Amino acid sequence: MGLSENSPESEIRDRIASQDRITFAEFMGLALYHSNGGYYTTPSPFGAAGDFFTSPMAHPSFGALIAVQLHRMWDLLRRPSRFDVVEIGAGSGELARDILQRTQGLSRAFFRSLHYVALERYTGDSPDASSANAQRVIASAVPLKGIVGCVISNELVDSFPVHRFVIRDGAFSEVFVTLDDRGSLTEVYDKPSSPLLRQRLVDLDLQLAEGYEGEVNLNVRPWMSDLAESIERGFVLTIDYGYEAKQLYSAKRARGTIQTYRAHTQMDSPYEHIGNQDITAHVDFSLLATEGDAVGLKTLGLKTQERFLRGLGFDAMLADLRAKRLPQREHDANRMAMHQLVNPDGLGGFKVIVQERGTGVEDQGDLLPKGDQTSNINVPLLRPDHIPLLGGRYPHLSWEPQELWPRNKLDAQQEAPDY
Repeated sequence: MGLSENSPESEIRDRIASQDRITFAEFMGLALYHSNGGYYTTPSPFGAAGDFFTSPMAHPSFGALIAVQLHRMWDLLRRPSRFDVVEIGAGSGELARDILQRTQGLSRAFFRSLHYVALERYTGDSPDASSANAQRVIASAVPLKGIVGCVISNELVDSFPVHRFVIRDGAFSEVFVTLDDRGSLTEVYDKPSSPLLRQRLVDLDLQLAEGYEGEVNLNVRPWMSDLAESIERGFVLTIDYGYEAKQLYSAKRARGTIQTYRAHTQMDSPYEHIGNQDITAHVDFSLLATEGDAVGLKTLGLKTQERFLRGLGFDAMLADLRAKRLPQREHDANRMAMHQLVNPDGLGGFKVIVQERGTGVEDQGDLLPKGDQTSNINVPLLRPDHIPLLGGRYPHLSWEPQELWPRNKLDAQQEAPDY
């Protein structure tokens, strides 16, 4: 088949040959994180030349407003002399750079206290660590203890490998990946590989219709436990796309939420272009909250990215942009990029969940900056390294359930249930 040795696909086929089948979670993990050619271990898939862009790539105001939030968290922690910011999945470092640049103008004492760790699983594009306040760490888990500050992730949890399930003949079955008689990757259904899969739906008291397909993320529990063990006092700030459980497991999403895309285009199947396309699933924010609560990370609130950024001073930044005497083309480019961050049908529709441990903060409203901290904020402007929005798009946001691939011959021959 012309597969290179030790490639993600060859490893997947080898495991199937020895085990007969593997879970979709195992398949997804190898496709994304295999050390020799996994999607996230190869040169950056982000930006106009990659497969999608993220909020920090759209406009530096995103990172600048996150810095405002971190400054408020520092206040709430009574201004510790060392304030840790740990960004998990830092990529090429746009968010780290924009946060560090803005903190220098917020408060000298805050900037001096800031210790920024950009955490990545693999080597690759290095974050800008020109400041003495920042360092880069390569690790698959959070290798830190006694954190006093905030752990940040932006579009990380959607890439956690998920188990897939289907309701067949009224029973809960898991989706496994195997090989058909022609040697092509295909799917079979059988009893769940873990009782935790069915238990997730039992806990939610959901009655799913015949043919319903969905995902369960079993990586959330160990991830939350890891964070709780690492944080002494502080916050967890998680930004991603997805829904609370009742919306996620609704009839509208009866074909699941797995998405695959490459070069800003949604692809047809996760079983093609293995290692060369992204595979994601919508985040279950209810699961983040319940698993966090179970390990001592209390949920303070869940907002859309639009509400979150506006609460931190987005509108003041937009007003500052209007007040600047910029060439029309530069003004329009900045305004367009900023509006994308708060567009409810774009990045503004993402969710932001904030959790805390040992801070004494009881209410989400306490996280909002106080006084005039958001009334007079200078807007940072686009740099050449930001993505031109006409040069790339975010495929997640145009995805529709009916666009999913035919899972196997049986599904290809059947019409989707009319829910």
